[in-house]
Amino acid sequence: MIPSPTKIVVIHDTLKANDPLIIELIDEHGKDNVTLIEHSDEGLQYVLKNRTQKMIVILDLDLHVDELQGIEVFRAIRKETSLVYIIIWTAKDVNSLSKDNLVELVNNDFLSLEHSTTDYGKVLPLVTKAQHQLEVRVDTILEEWISTLSLEERAKPFMMNTDGEYTLDQIIKSIRLGETLGRTIERNILKLAVSLLTKQKIKFND
Repeated sequence: MIPSPTKIVVIHDTLKANDPLIIELIDEHGKDNVTLIEHSDEGLQYVLKNRTQKMIVILDLDLHVDELQGIEVFRAIRKETSLVYIIIWTAKDVNSLSKDNLVELVNNDFLSLEHSTTDYGKVLPLVTKAQHQLEVRVDTILEEWISTLSLEERAKPFMMNTDGEYTLDQIIKSIRLGETLGRTIERNILKLAVSLLTKQKIKFND
């Protein structure tokens, strides 16, 4: 079993499947890992339904007038998870954004804001950057280790607390949902890693 791939979701009302950006993303990441969604509500529901996966969202701000706008989609995603990487790629004039909206984007960790009239090639390195950041996260490293285990081992309780027992798959899910349990485990893993690094020399094989 191999670690799950990063999913790239493009929520944009004017892009088509034959647009250069989509073609380049599919060439780089595979057709099964790139999803283009025109309608904002459909895109939002897709992201929320799959938010336990590694995911990068490329989001337009100025969507169909009778639908959720990009800032509302961004807000709804961030309400549920902070672990989805969001790249804003829009034809909307940045200067037309309210100060409150800009502050909201900055304070809630959007990865970048790019104007879609510029070279789409600027977006591709941002996706690569986001993918790298996903690969070095605790949940991703944990997933890589778990992927070497048998299904039987993954189904066994791995840890327990006063609330119950948890398998490794449940721990990953809790981290990606930003739950209290997941945040606590993530912090403890990082503290343990730092402790090991400071106590002994580690030989890196990559």
